[in-house]
Amino acid sequence: MGFSNNVSIDFDIGSLVYINDDAQLDSLASPFSVAEIDNIIKIMPTDKAPGPDGFNGMFIRKCWPILWDDIYKLFFDFFDNKVNLDPINGSHIVLVPKHSNPVLASDYRPTSLMNCCVKMITKLLAEKLQKVILKIIHKYQYGFIKHRTIQDCLAWSFEYIH
Repeated sequence: MGFSNNVSIDFDIGSLVYINDDAQLDSLASPFSVAEIDNIIKIMPTDKAPGPDGFNGMFIRKCWPILWDDIYKLFFDFFDNKVNLDPINGSHIVLVPKHSNPVLASDYRPTSLMNCCVKMITKLLAEKLQKVILKIIHKYQYGFIKHRTIQDCLAWSFEYIH
């Protein structure tokens, strides 16, 4: 245990990542729009467990007439780097039983319960990234792309080899 002195990076990150000139990555740095925020509220699941703050998607939707101004302000302040997320960026790790009589540790599924506001910000950032991710990763990277599976990769590998 300890720390390292004189840490250096001996590779050029630019040579490892190729970004197509027409990738249009400016959208990642563009301010959040009201429409994007509204969309996140619409697609938030309403039946998930509440986080440490006690709120879930159902609460946000039902109380939207009361909360909308504060939610928009949170998103806009987050984008402008005017908000400190440390007080709300915590989560509880909970073990959920996989069946009715758990005995072993493997009989539980760990899950993390995050604060609702952090979930919304994370979801909006992920939605923005999904729009450009195909332009910034190799087409045969599958772990980052919705609806792609390892079987897709295996099919390509088989075609490539033969």
